[in-house]
Amino acid sequence: MASGRSGGAQDGGGEGEIDLTPMLDVVFIMLIFFIVTSSFVKEPGVEILKAEAVTTSACDRGTIIFAVNATGDVYYDKKQIPIDRAYRLAEAAKKEAPKANFVIQADVDTPTSALSDLLGVIKPLMDAPLCVSTDDAG
Repeated sequence: MASGRSGGAQDGGGEGEIDLTPMLDVVFIMLIFFIVTSSFVKEPGVEILKAEAVTTSACDRGTIIFAVNATGDVYYDKKQIPIDRAYRLAEAAKKEAPKANFVIQADVDTPTSALSDLLGVIKPLMDAPLCVSTDDAG
């Protein structure tokens, strides 16, 4: 009197299991997409005391940040750089992110001549108004 169902659950051994391979493929493709399309902001790497401003507006596009400290030293990507090297670094950053704005973070006590020199170097590469990083006054 065999019913033809001998073994019960052993016959359908794969039932109830979920194949995660397609899901992992999708996750890895999404991860690669986000890594390739993301842009990273290079911080200047120096602590400065920024000037306060009552009215501010954000830069619309991505940013290429240079910082100038109180002694007039220029920083880019956490390294102090000579002013004559700023053009090559700005040009390389502009090729990497063509729509990015230039931002200068200047200390309150930064000499005007240092800012003028830096602006003179990067001005030929600018296609939008310069952004200046400030703190809120309120």
